[in-house]
Amino acid sequence: MDEQAKLTRRSMLRCAALLAGGTLAAGVIQIKPAYAQKAGKEAVKYQDSPKDGQKCADCLYFQAPGSCAVVEGAISPNGWCSLYNKKS
Repeated sequence: MDEQAKLTRRSMLRCAALLAGGTLAAGVIQIKPAYAQKAGKEAVKYQDSPKDGQKCADCLYFQAPGSCAVVEGAISPNGWCSLYNKKS
């Protein structure tokens, strides 16, 4: 067998340790969402009432009981803004 192609126990253990460490690090590192900075209510045309059957409680970004991942300030579950994105 070629010297370069030979797998030793030491190299196998080293690779296993690197793989385990990488997997552990990937689970610990927190990824920030792309919408880390929230928009103002005026900028997204927020209103306290639904629009065309769309309301914050049905939006992907709504965080119960009354906040939003992309709009700053208190949000009504019956509100609406231009960033509305229906939950799937």
